[in-house]
Amino acid sequence: MRYGSWFWGLIWLVAGCSPRMVPLYYDYRAADTTLQPLFHVSTALQASGWKLATADTSFLQTQPRTLRHWGLYRVVVRLEAVPVDRTYVRLFIHPYRVYIGGRRSKIPYLPTGLQAILLPRLHAALEAHGFSPVGTAWQRPQQKP
Repeated sequence: MRYGSWFWGLIWLVAGCSPRMVPLYYDYRAADTTLQPLFHVSTALQASGWKLATADTSFLQTQPRTLRHWGLYRVVVRLEAVPVDRTYVRLFIHPYRVYIGGRRSKIPYLPTGLQAILLPRLHAALEAHGFSPVGTAWQRPQQKP
């Protein structure tokens, strides 16, 4: 029994030190569903300093943008937007670490530091163009058909 308490204590410590997993996308509700929502998303992103790489009626992608510089690497983010059910726009966030030697590695979740820098700016830019942030698919209320 003595070793069992050490085991559960170690599990509790590891769970408390693990990063909080934040999905790499965020949904926004479009105010007007009759228009093309990606057109408004593209104008909002361009107004907030993002440069578009490709834009279509069903897909939008930005050029990579550096958000942070650390000693050995910098954090670069690329955004993609797609319409979902003519009511929502899903904004995918692709963060990468680019090391001094040029090697890249994908960040598998959205760290809280990047979340604190990136999401408030995106929310403000998209709210100015009529979108309201609703979170991930798990966070928003489920609609019954």
